[in-house]
Amino acid sequence: MAIGNAHYLPTSRTKRELSLHAHKRGCQRGISPGSAALVVAFGEMEHDNRGGVRYLMTAKALENLRRVVGHSQKVDALAGVYAVVSANDPTIITVAHRHG
Repeated sequence: MAIGNAHYLPTSRTKRELSLHAHKRGCQRGISPGSAALVVAFGEMEHDNRGGVRYLMTAKALENLRRVVGHSQKVDALAGVYAVVSANDPTIITVAHRHG
């Protein structure tokens, strides 16, 4: 059984690109492009009601990721990170840390 986001197909040929905004915000917030891809692959999906889809690294999502890659500080650092993806194409619009 594949572990990951039920809405993400690891065998898909869809490549997730970061928008210029997402790249800039990721650099400012210490979230690498590789981390953004993991958030989309393992994060819990929800619609943001603005035409995008948000993937959030919840405790459950982190546990699924740990089953695949093991425990590490880099995985732990993804707690509360989210990525917003355009509903119309595979572009990652922005990445950030959830506060609150």
